[in-house]
Amino acid sequence: MIERPVRTLAVFPYYADNPWQETVHQGLVDRGDRVVGLADVSDVGSVRAQLGGFLPDSLHLGWSTPVTQTVPDVVESMRRVRVFLETVRELRRLGVRVVWTVHNVLSHELHHVVPEIALHQGLADEVDVVHVMNPRTAKVVRPLYSLPPASTRVLPHPSYPGVDVGGVADESPSSGRTPVRLLLVGEIRPYKGIVPFAQLVHAARSEGVDVTLEIRGRVGGGLAVSDLVSELSDLDGVSFVPGRVAEADLAPVLSGADALVVPYAAGLNSGVAVLAASAGRPLLVGPALRGSWSLEPTWQLPLWPARAGDETADHHGHEVSPRSGVAALRGAVARVGDEGPALRRAAREAARLTAPETLAHEYAELFLPTV
Repeated sequence: MIERPVRTLAVFPYYADNPWQETVHQGLVDRGDRVVGLADVSDVGSVRAQLGGFLPDSLHLGWSTPVTQTVPDVVESMRRVRVFLETVRELRRLGVRVVWTVHNVLSHELHHVVPEIALHQGLADEVDVVHVMNPRTAKVVRPLYSLPPASTRVLPHPSYPGVDVGGVADESPSSGRTPVRLLLVGEIRPYKGIVPFAQLVHAARSEGVDVTLEIRGRVGGGLAVSDLVSELSDLDGVSFVPGRVAEADLAPVLSGADALVVPYAAGLNSGVAVLAASAGRPLLVGPALRGSWSLEPTWQLPLWPARAGDETADHHGHEVSPRSGVAALRGAVARVGDEGPALRRAAREAARLTAPETLAHEYAELFLPTV
């Protein structure tokens, strides 16, 4: 029997503590292929040097920030984009398969807009496969750049194994106790709208909504812990614990929540949404995500007022007033309390359908096809 040769997937950017990367690449590792993170893709020689003199069979590209947003000068940012795209073209000429995952419409902390758009359009035009997790991605990004339908592949974000924190399936999560406890977990960055949502919780409590909010996560994106502490400390019902939640602490943190929240001011994909499903918890979705989010009504609850004949209101990201925000939060909180068992079951089913072992082969074939 002839053994299949070990092949190599190079990854840029590569983050050793990123659970998404570990999950989507695990199928390759399981079948005996090699996954290597790259620190630099500035030229073909650099790629070879990082791989012991060889080129990878495939290159998986992800977040654009390291290319476009880590230099202060827009001219230098554009130069880096040109060099990066030329390296991608040269690697493809040399037989390297290139796959690009569209994580965000644009980088969240955006300093250089024109280079960012140029990079995204350039990658869309050059790579072998454009991978999207949100089926609405092509429509959402179209005002800024276009994705080629023929080479775009939809593969959903895998759920996270081992984080279903259980609970009695037939019991409402808030049964026998109040208030309904909301959790906002993950890296704390400006685009996530965390302070405005905390202020909304404070306002809702003042109007009798029995809800609390716990905020847990590492502070980034130019925010300062001291500033957040100052802004959040006087808000009734809001607690803030800065710092990355260790893997060993994740289950206890999740088990203390009745629902998770994504009140983001922008977004295309959300690991927190997948984490909620994996933990068997419903998700509250903020109004600014209306244009990019396809609600799963069996376990995802909108934080915006419904309009007659249109349960998701409009899809233009319009801000809701404080009064309507409180009303929408009141309604979502009531549903978490009243429909907890059904919401939890639906969340778990969503996670089951996107289990890593279910998607492992498809992801492995996306990066390194066997045929």
